[in-house]
Amino acid sequence: MTCKLVVFDLDGTLADSFDTFRICLDEAAAEHGFRSLAGEDTQRIRRMSSWQLMDHLGVPIWKVPTLAVDMRRRMFARIDAIRPFPGADATLRRLHDEGFALSLLTSNTRDAARAVLGADTLALFQHLHCRTSLFGKRFKLRELLWTTRLAPEAVTCIGDEIRDADAARAVGMGFLGVAWGYTHPEALQAHCDAPLLKTLEALPERLSCSSTTAD
Repeated sequence: MTCKLVVFDLDGTLADSFDTFRICLDEAAAEHGFRSLAGEDTQRIRRMSSWQLMDHLGVPIWKVPTLAVDMRRRMFARIDAIRPFPGADATLRRLHDEGFALSLLTSNTRDAARAVLGADTLALFQHLHCRTSLFGKRFKLRELLWTTRLAPEAVTCIGDEIRDADAARAVGMGFLGVAWGYTHPEALQAHCDAPLLKTLEALPERLSCSSTTAD
């Protein structure tokens, strides 16, 4: 089936925010009393799923929503340090011009997305789902299907985390993982049927090839 809607994650997929994330997480650890990542091997941390990371840090499940709110606040305070990945704007505009509908699904805020991508680029998205809970993406994806009346096979999700891949699979959507995000490429590839994207510029061709193959 031809892909009609492309759903993007923000942090780690369109926005280069991992370094800022680590700084903010260490600040939050000091305030909330959980384990810091300071001095730990970055590549080891990047191989963990979100659940594994929370467990590693010693963050109880009941405290995750509070931590998420605090992290959004801290990252927005450092938003000037976060930039789009190379090719983000051009790729989004090309997809829009080629007739793909675009959706942004992020745990971050609309203000953060606007600050990083710019108002003109953000306006390319027909659907914005911000402040999504850390493990609530599958519910938002189901809501998106209800809103658009599209079959799951007509939607492809683009993300950088294992939870992104799991959420897309849970609702029957396609998924393309990226090799430059929060999760280590080898760890993410293990949860993806298709090879990871090496660059954003390669996305339009991959979507076209996937649609042709599916048809």
